[in-house]
Amino acid sequence: MLRIAVIILLLALSALLFKYRANEKIQKSVVYTSVIGVVVYVAYVMVSELIR
Repeated sequence: MLRIAVIILLLALSALLFKYRANEKIQKSVVYTSVIGVVVYVAYVMVSELIR
């Protein structure tokens, strides 16, 4: 559950950064972190379901 909250927080942060035209490097790093977070979460859920 904590992972979902962190991913949602990162997505909200990326939306705010794009809205207020923040530094491009910061925008890219937040977007990459968000995408990696979603991928890791999905992989974790898939592996945990396969183990059961």
